[in-house]
This record gives sequence, structure tokens and C-alpha cells, in this order.
Amino acid sequence: MRGELKVVPVKGKWMIILFVLAIVMGTVAFYQNQQASGTEKKNVTQDTNYKNVEIVTLVNDGKFMRYAVNYPLFHQKELDDQIQSYADTALDRFKTTFSEATDIDENRRFELNIDYELVHYAKQSVAIHFTTYTYTGQQKGTTQTETINYDFQKKTFLHTKDLFQPNSDYLKTLSDITYTELQKDKTLSKDQSLLQKGTAPTAQNFSHFALKEKYVEFYFPASQVAAKDLGPQSLAIKKTLLKDILKSEYMNKTKNQNEIEEPNPKRKAVKLPQKSKLDPNKKTIALTFDDGPNPATTSQILNALKKNKGHATFFVLGSRVQYYPEMLGDILKGGHEIGNHSYNHPLLTRLPLKQAVQQVKDTQLMIQKASGYTPTQFRPPYGGTNQTINQALDMKVSLWDIDPEDWKIRNSQQITNHVLSHAADGKIVLMHDIYPSSARAAVKIIHELTKQGYQLVTVSELEQLKEERNKQTPVH
Repeated sequence: MRGELKVVPVKGKWMIILFVLAIVMGTVAFYQNQQASGTEKKNVTQDTNYKNVEIVTLVNDGKFMRYAVNYPLFHQKELDDQIQSYADTALDRFKTTFSEATDIDENRRFELNIDYELVHYAKQSVAIHFTTYTYTGQQKGTTQTETINYDFQKKTFLHTKDLFQPNSDYLKTLSDITYTELQKDKTLSKDQSLLQKGTAPTAQNFSHFALKEKYVEFYFPASQVAAKDLGPQSLAIKKTLLKDILKSEYMNKTKNQNEIEEPNPKRKAVKLPQKSKLDPNKKTIALTFDDGPNPATTSQILNALKKNKGHATFFVLGSRVQYYPEMLGDILKGGHEIGNHSYNHPLLTRLPLKQAVQQVKDTQLMIQKASGYTPTQFRPPYGGTNQTINQALDMKVSLWDIDPEDWKIRNSQQITNHVLSHAADGKIVLMHDIYPSSARAAVKIIHELTKQGYQLVTVSELEQLKEERNKQTPVH
């Protein structure tokens, strides 16, 4: 009948109630999730410094996570796609980490911040330096950097090799300039081995850069050229130093003029390093002296080298460095090289590997503490070493070609005769600077070899000279 109330079955009532509860719970969960993860807001504004650039900003401020992502928009498809891909990848990774986390709380709110700097913007190219900070509940956040260089004229992304003329030895030039400039910083030059390794002429060492108006600036991540706690380093090399190898389009002043005035780099190289005074066409020999230092005898040898404008390598023992640390300064002042000869001269191959390595490491620390210099050359006592020891030390192993056995003969004239009769271009001579007879012989040898037209060099200088000669000699 019309007007009669329909009776809903009990089962139907529960279905309605459950449906309403599901809606309510879903709504509550939605708002709780919104409170936890927040809502993303996007904004696009005009860059006030660059008329053709817009700034895209993505912001989210949730209860347990937040992010702020900024990146430029150039309206150049390939470039914009690459930049957006960089930002999206970092953001997606961050969101995934957050969604999978089980121990989030308000006091350890997840955070992502991507910011950028246009370090260069001109008709020819642009360089964008990104900095990404991520915190996902761990004790400390992490910071990563990335630099994108793009050539507007060629419509292509630039790698280091793209800046330089084909077949130019650009890595060697960059290595020489960078090492020479960075070693001027006493803080960075404390670890010579790391500095030399981090500035070696490899593509990886010079893969992070910004092509600018007057400079090519290179970035070195923390621990590449100096201790990790010193942080990342940078060096801007003036383009005029690279004019013979840099491609002409990147030297063009009009096309590479920045739209706003570029600030001066923090650290810059404006002069080429002095070329080696060594003559690759002249006979060369390396005198080396083991087991020192000894104030009386080592000083005699240093004076003779100074008088004859020669250099040598002194392989010192840690056990003697501790008594005569000031001698290391005298050696370095003369332009000579210090090598590591272990702590107290054991045959390393008879020791457990850990003890053998410790012999050398302890001596390295002593030398560093006494002089600030870190040897790269290692001479094993008695010449006794093996591949396992060499790999563990990661130093250049320096042996010898001429051995007058001065430690046994103790006759200065016989020592002198032996060395002079065996002397030849490119050879390494082994002697000891702790015996008076050896010191007297060394004075005569230094004078006579110089008279015969030899260049007296360090072991490292001899290695460098041999490399230069190899480059000058075509390989058939």
C-alpha cells in the first residue's frame, strides 16, 4: 500500500553500515595520508636574471616528509627533458624510500631539497650546477652535486673531451695545471699521493666541469684530491691557458659572454706551470741514497748537489727520521725527493703482510709529520718485495741499475770507480748516505758526472723524462 514503510532486512542494514564506515575510514585515511605526506604544489615563474629562462618549483610540506625541488626551464626540448628527468628520478627515489619506511616520525621528517645555480648562460652554451640534499631518517643527510653543460648552437650535451681539439693531449695539460695549482695549498698538499692520483691525466678525474665565459671550472668530489673531511674542491682554469687546444667556438668572446657578470672563481689558475728545466736530449742519471738521514754525511752530499745544480732521491728510514726530522726539510729545500725505505730495514717478504705494510705506513706518517711531504716512491730493503706487498702499499716501487756495494767496500775510490765505469743514460745508482766513505765518493761522483754532461735528477724526474721521450718517439 502507498505510504507503507518498507522493512529493510537486518543483513541489508549491516551492508549499508559497513559501506558508510568504509567511506568514513577511507576519508579519514586519505586526510591522514595527506597530513603525513602532504600535497604537492607546483609553481612556474620567470627568472629575473635571464629573460628566456623560467623556474619550476615543486613544494610539498607534509607532517612526516617534505620536499622542495627547483629546476630551470629553457624551452629547449632535449635540455629540458634531461633536467626534468634528473629531478623526477631523484624525487621518485625519495618518494619510494618514504613509502617503504616503517620507522618514520615527526622528529625525523624525511626531506629532499634540489636546488640549482646557473653558473654560466650565454649564446653558445649553458652550465647548470645542481645540488641535491636528501634526509631519510639516518643520522646525517647526504649531499650530491651534478653539473650539466649544454651547447645551444650544436644542440648537444658537452663532455670534457668535446671542448678540446681532436688528438690534443688535453688531459696531460689539465693534469699539469691542476696539480701545480692545488699543491700550492698547504692543506691539500699534505697528502701528495692522493693529490697526484686525483689530478692524474684520466677522463674520470676531469669529468665534472662548467664551461664559463673566461674559465673552464673543474669540480673534484670530496676525497678525490684531498682528505674527505676537507670536502669537495674546485679549480677554474683561464681559457687563455688552453687556447692552443680549446675549440675556437668556446674561445669566442661574443658567443660565450655571460648574460650577467660572472663572479670571480674561488680558486683559479691564470698562469701555466713552469716547464721542466730538464733537457730530454741530454744524458740523465738518478743518484739515490738509502738508510739515512745522517746530519754529517747527508749534508755533505746535499752541498755537492747544490754546487753542481743536481737533484737526487733520499730513501729514508723511519727509525732515523725520528732522530733527525730537521734533515728532511734540508732535503726538500734543495729540490730533492724523499722516498720511503721502511722503518728499520727488515726483509719485508719474511714478515706477515700486516707487519710489512705497517713498516712503510709508520714511516710515511713520520715523514709527513716531520716535513709535510708524502713520498710516492718506495724502495724495499734489500730489494725484497712481492706483488701482494706492492698492491697493499699502492706506491711506486723503485729499485736500481748500478750497485757499487758501498755498504761493504767502504773505500771511496773503489766506489767512485765502480759508479763512473757503469754510468749510462737513464740509469739509477744505489748508494748509502750514512757512511763517510760513501759521502766522499758521492761528492766525487756528482762532480764528475756533471762534468761529463749528465743531468742529475730524482727518480720521479727520471720517470717523467722517460715518458716525454717515449711520446716524442713514434711507435712502429
